[in-house]
Amino acid sequence: MTKQPLRVGRVRYGLWLLEEAAAGARSRVRAVVDGTATAGRELRWAAELSARATTAHIDHVRPEPLGDRRLLGLMAAIAVAALGVSFVLGVGVAQWLMTAENSMVFAAAGSLAIGLAVLSLAFLVFASRRRRRP
Repeated sequence: MTKQPLRVGRVRYGLWLLEEAAAGARSRVRAVVDGTATAGRELRWAAELSARATTAHIDHVRPEPLGDRRLLGLMAAIAVAALGVSFVLGVGVAQWLMTAENSMVFAAAGSLAIGLAVLSLAFLVFASRRRRRP
């Protein structure tokens, strides 16, 4: 029994040739996708570990009470910084009201600055509170 070559038409041969040419590209794409998925899993794992470690450290942080002199200095520094921010925001809002309509940049910046000032003052209040021994 002798083997004879298969008779293949031009269309089938063209499709076969296209499949062979695309096979290399498909394998490279598959390797890149697999590598990207592996890197993504590693990054997700690292982010999860970092988040767990951060929450564990936050639970163990206990603010130390400040002395009167340091507390007064810190409150004065926050007051001076808040005064500077309010001056800059006041000038910005005055310019904004004279020129631009429907712009919320300065309102957002003002709310952010107020939030930071309140957060720092809340830290001062809780940092200066005495610890209770169980």
